[in-house]
Formats: sequence, C-alpha cells, structure tokens
Amino acid sequence: MEQQRSGMASFEPAPSPPGGGTSPQAGKRELSLELVHVTEAAALVCAPFLGKGDPDRVSEAAGAAMRDALEGSMLTGTVVLSPRHQTHLPHGMVITGGDRKVDLGAYAVEGASQVARGHINSVSTVVAVEPGGFARLPAIAQVEKFVAGPGARGALDLDDSIADNLRRIAFAHNVRVQDLTVAILERPRHQELIAEVAATGARIRTLEEGDFASSVMAALPGTGIDAAIGIGDLHATLIAACAVRCLGGEFLARLLPRNDEEKGLLGDAASHVYSLAELAPAADIAVAISGVTGGPLLPGLSFGSGYAETASLVMSSRHATVRHLTTRHHRA
Repeated sequence: MEQQRSGMASFEPAPSPPGGGTSPQAGKRELSLELVHVTEAAALVCAPFLGKGDPDRVSEAAGAAMRDALEGSMLTGTVVLSPRHQTHLPHGMVITGGDRKVDLGAYAVEGASQVARGHINSVSTVVAVEPGGFARLPAIAQVEKFVAGPGARGALDLDDSIADNLRRIAFAHNVRVQDLTVAILERPRHQELIAEVAATGARIRTLEEGDFASSVMAALPGTGIDAAIGIGDLHATLIAACAVRCLGGEFLARLLPRNDEEKGLLGDAASHVYSLAELAPAADIAVAISGVTGGPLLPGLSFGSGYAETASLVMSSRHATVRHLTTRHHRA
C-alpha cells in the first residue's frame, strides 16, 4: 500500500540523557518515524473485527501484523516489555530485521475487547530504546501510579492524599480542583479511589480499558484529561512512562506486591516511589502510537473510496519532538 503522510512536528521539553552529553544514537535517522509503520500495520488489521465480538482474533491479528512489520524493518530488537496475553510478541523474543539494535516495548493492541465490542480508546503502541535502556524493576505484576502533564512536574507525591495532589495540580494549571478531570480504569479495586476523587469535586472519566492510553492522555495537552491514577500492569506502566517522558509530563509509581513471594522480591524497596527518571531511564526513547477505535487520545481508523486513514502520535526524546501524523494508505 502506498502512503501519503501529513503531520506537524512540535517540540516538547525532555530530560537530557542520564549523565549529560549526547545520546549514543546521535546522528542516526529518527527511529520513531520507522516505528509508526509498525503501529499502523497493527491498527489496520483490526478493522475487519470491529464490533464482531471476538477479542482473541483482534489480538491475534494485531500481534501477527506488528511482528511482520518489525521483521520487515531496519531493526534488530529484543521484546523486553509486552502484555502477558500477547503470544506473537512474547517477552524475550528477538526480531532480526536490520542493523540497528534496540530493546522493544510492544503492545500490538491495547483494548482488544474494545475493538471487539466497537468501543473507543483502543490503540496500538511500540516503544524502542537502546539495548538495556528499559528500567529493570522487580517482577511485581501490579503498580500504583499517578500521572499528570508537564505543568504538574514536581507537584505529585504518592505518600500524600489524593485531595492534596489534585489541589497542587489545579494550582499548577491555575484552575479549581472542580475543573480537573481524572482518568481511572473501571475496576472493583478502584471503587474507593473513585469515591475519594469524587469527594474532592474533580470530574472522573472511567475507562473500561486503557492502562497505557490513560497515562498518555494525562500527559498530552488537549485530551481533556488532567491526571490518571490507579493500579495497573507493570509492563504497561513502563511503556507508558517512556511516552510520558517524551511528552515532558510527570509520572510516579510504586510496586504493589500481591503475596508473600512478591514481598520477598521487593525487600527494602517495598515502599520506594519510582520517579519518571527511574521508570524511563533510557538515553534515547522512540514511541509510536496509532489509534484503532478512536477516543480522546487519537482518532480511530477511517475509510474512503480505495483508502484507509490512520492517526498516530510519534515521539522522540532525543529529537524532542511530538508529531501528530495522519496517513492515508491507498489500497490497490
């Protein structure tokens, strides 16, 4: 399929590589612009399954398409972060596509059930960093997180109350707490959290799916989401932290052990709050996100006579860019 692209590049402040100096990838082509082909491929194959009620086929098709696109790229990558149910791109899989070596965080489709039911907020995501660039945290499945945009840098404290955190975010934005909107996944474990946020007067956007997407929405201006909080998956949290770093947002997280075995893995770090620099320590982060069913983060797939159209976010920490791309894929 031939492609026509249009997009605007905008600069967002991003932290310098750890230790200062230049990235070891300096001088190379912008990796994020290659990754977007991968997320577009995964998004496009989801289209026939929209509203058909079969999330397993959605995951299967998107995973296979993402793997094929990676294998056809100029990258040799190891999948370091991926959802547990993602069979086509499992943890530890090596992609041998080219001469540029990276570690990958691959989420072929977040919200396969959303696609199957015809609901919003499903996206396809891939993150690439230099080998060894992802955070190495204890293997604890669940993470407590609090995410906000660039204006809230330094305003979050996981040891403080929800009310005080939201007051500081509101102060940073020069608005009232009642003017804020907080994204929370609709889960039984979040019932008390939702009640606590409601008591502050802030608005609540409950999401059926979107552990990754909600974090990016909180860090990206214009989505209508000012913060994302709750308990999520470790791999989704680390992938999201990479995107939030590119966006210049704020992200704090704490590991939540579920049993004695996981408590033993944590040891002295049981109460440690991880900063964004710890969650996304790579010197060079490239992120591509393509919308599947649409929502506050990105428009979904659309179709016309002889073409399909995708909307994507393409980010680079090294280049300090955030691009919004609309791609028209012409079909023979």
